[in-house]
Amino acid sequence: MAEKEYVLGNKAKDLYQFTRQATKPGPDDKVEAKDVAKVMRTIAKAKTIEEMRDMLNATADRLDNRRKRPFFPKSETFGMIKDLRSGARAIIKGVYAANETRFNERPEERLREIKAVIDECNLMLQLVELAHDLGYTDMKRMGVWTKRILDVKHMCLAWMKKDGERAKVILAKRERDNCEMLVVLVREILAAEVPRPS
Repeated sequence: MAEKEYVLGNKAKDLYQFTRQATKPGPDDKVEAKDVAKVMRTIAKAKTIEEMRDMLNATADRLDNRRKRPFFPKSETFGMIKDLRSGARAIIKGVYAANETRFNERPEERLREIKAVIDECNLMLQLVELAHDLGYTDMKRMGVWTKRILDVKHMCLAWMKKDGERAKVILAKRERDNCEMLVVLVREILAAEVPRPS
């Protein structure tokens, strides 16, 4: 892997690791009926009103001190969490697939792979923004996540521009070679058809 592609590969891996950590689901924000029943039974066993009041206050404090940072609910495990993680994984695969493509032999294929990574970055940016809008992530985490995605995207755009120019040269040379070969072939055919004097 060339140095820039090596850095890009590492940035893609970092993006995937961050995405896995950022999409770790938390419990859905619901109170289960069995939990309410348990609290009610505990209160019913209290001997005095003060004891009841203390239990109610302790329960309310525990509810108030729940995790403050936004998180993805478990109900999104097979929805947005899966989409974000799959997108980050597709970015890694695309970067390595593009780098492993023999450019001089198949320049169009490499450009397609790089374009696919850029498209995946664009989709991830939209999903991260949606996650923020839904309250699954805070502004700080969204900023860090977005920067990581944009780092990969901008490096891919630069790679695509550089390889796009190189691909034009390679494809133009191929076309010239094909035209020259076709001219030689036509000349050979015409020479073979010319009647020979008897």
